[in-house]
Amino acid sequence: MQTIKKNWVYALFVFAVGFFIYKQFIQKAKHPDQVEISYKVFHTDAGWGYDIFTNDTLYVHQQFMPAIEGRKGFASEADAKLIASLAVTKMKDQKLKLPMILLSDLDSCKIAR
Repeated sequence: MQTIKKNWVYALFVFAVGFFIYKQFIQKAKHPDQVEISYKVFHTDAGWGYDIFTNDTLYVHQQFMPAIEGRKGFASEADAKLIASLAVTKMKDQKLKLPMILLSDLDSCKIAR
């Protein structure tokens, strides 16, 4: 009886290790060119900013509004999310190049400067 329990424990351990290897290495090897891009907004003393992540690694840290002079944060969380989302879209369209947010982008999104 004791031997049967040990065998189940060993089998479960081998299965868990195999599953981990599959998820970490084999599944990622099938799609090496796939990059996950995400963003998070945060509050600062100057207002709101955003971070952009590629595969959970920080890629862009934007504390202040891009394309304007000075160090002014976004007025609201919604404004920061809107421009972060636009930056992610531009990164996907440009194959992961750093996104250029222009004054015209801020104006078209009705972001107060």
